[in-house]
Amino acid sequence: MLKVVVQVSDINNIDQALTSCNNLINEIPDAVVEVVFHQSAISAVVKGSNVEGRIRNLMKRGVIVVACRNSMRSRDISEDQLIDGVKNSQCWRCGDC
Repeated sequence: MLKVVVQVSDINNIDQALTSCNNLINEIPDAVVEVVFHQSAISAVVKGSNVEGRIRNLMKRGVIVVACRNSMRSRDISEDQLIDGVKNSQCWRCGDC
């Protein structure tokens, strides 16, 4: 089974990253895909974001969506502001927040 972690740190790359994740699951349906949003891209996982629907659809398809806790803290984003189903984690994956 293929496991993929996608890191999205730049707000300008959110659409491209979400499209890539969608394409990945279309091509390899049994892949385990996790997307970690950090730095300026953290805004994508906040309720009401312009990509909330796309993120919800990816989660319905089994994609694990994670918000970097360090990026949340630095932007005063609380857990209750996250889209339902988004996990939050210490940023051990990216290490540069």
